[in-house]
Amino acid sequence: MKKIDLHIHTTYSDGTYTPKEIIQAVRDLEFSTIAITDHDTIDGYLAARRYARKYDIDLIPAVEISSYFQSYDIHILAYFIDIHNKKLTTLLNFTQKARTKRAKQILEKLEEFDIFLTMKQVYEFVGNKKVISRPHIANAMLKNGFIENYEEAYYKYIGNDSPAYVCKPTYKPVEIFQIVKEAGGLSVLAHPGVIKNDFLIPELVELGLDGLEIFYPLHTIYQKNIYLELAHRYNLLITGGSDFHGNNKKNNELGRVTLKEEYLERLKSKWKEMN
Repeated sequence: MKKIDLHIHTTYSDGTYTPKEIIQAVRDLEFSTIAITDHDTIDGYLAARRYARKYDIDLIPAVEISSYFQSYDIHILAYFIDIHNKKLTTLLNFTQKARTKRAKQILEKLEEFDIFLTMKQVYEFVGNKKVISRPHIANAMLKNGFIENYEEAYYKYIGNDSPAYVCKPTYKPVEIFQIVKEAGGLSVLAHPGVIKNDFLIPELVELGLDGLEIFYPLHTIYQKNIYLELAHRYNLLITGGSDFHGNNKKNNELGRVTLKEEYLERLKSKWKEMN
């Protein structure tokens, strides 16, 4: 049976493994197909391509794009994208700059709690200076003694419902769906169970959503069954992956979640049909 993981992050966004280390790890685990889905950048995918070819691993061009819908923070996984598409490149450049602006605003808010960090201190943890994420800030807070553990940064300061949280400017889902489609790709809602509002799914389908990430480490059996039923009802594609971040996240080890080959084939068939 082939092993497939369509949700992996590298040091080019907020992961702790380099693209080369990712390819070596999935090779050792005997994976056949993966997608590097770094946040708002394809740089990790580009860096991994030659290693994937060397070890005969099918590497799908992909990216995870940040957005908001009805005040909810959502992530859209885009698969089989044309990495040279100008509108997609413009979108990613915009979100990357927004991330830097947001990081500076978070640091300003942290000063209200006597946490004084510089961008230079945050950049120590950033592998790709174009993509700054909250994990980089959390690691800087930990190294400089402002928190006792990594998780404290989120539940006390920079988590979605915490006082130093800042929304980042981004595109609306309907705009992202359209751009991904024009780039020859497919849009999948990442980890819907984390969003905790399944009523958003039918509305996103109307806007152009192609699929749901159903097989995910934090999804319960009950949630998987619900999402499988929704996928059937709305004729949505089904994907899955570990959401591997390396040392920055718990319970998302490579190999913890794999996708059945039949779902990957449906994804490929839909992409070929579109293009």
